Amino acid sequence: MRGRSALVGTAGTVAAAVLGNAFVGNESLTWFRGLRSPRWQLPMPGFFVVAAVYYVIMGVVLGRGVDRRATGTVGWAVAVLAGNEAWNVLLFSRRSPRAAFFGLLAFLLPLGGLQRSVRRDRRSRLMVTAYTTYVVLYDIPWAYRLWRLNRSESHDGEPPVSPPT
Repeated sequence: MRGRSALVGTAGTVAAAVLGNAFVGNESLTWFRGLRSPRWQLPMPGFFVVAAVYYVIMGVVLGRGVDRRATGTVGWAVAVLAGNEAWNVLLFSRRSPRAAFFGLLAFLLPLGGLQRSVRRDRRSRLMVTAYTTYVVLYDIPWAYRLWRLNRSESHDGEPPVSPPT
């Protein structure tokens, strides 16, 4: 990557990270830690590692898209960054595992678009494929299970599940 494209990739991902994490305060993290979680959920430091790897991937892909003048890649990368940060709003600001699960399903659209847009750029393709694999094999099952384990909570906008009579 050239200097300008590296700067754009870095600035874009840092801006997205700062904006998205503005919705995740201490209260939200306390709420999140109080949820029932799948047995196989990553510990909190694991989420931070995944987030760091994600932002590196997106910075490289965005920068390479700028470098290659691949407007489709740049557009889809920005859409993925925005979608990822919107997911933070759904889970942490709305405190809704249900909305976060369905938001994650919707996130597959820009992620698939990005995957398709990098098909001719081997390095970006490998990086986006690794992230897509993580989303499909871990994030979606995890978000679904998190929602189902916590569906009786009123913060999800659903009526509490009554025990069978």
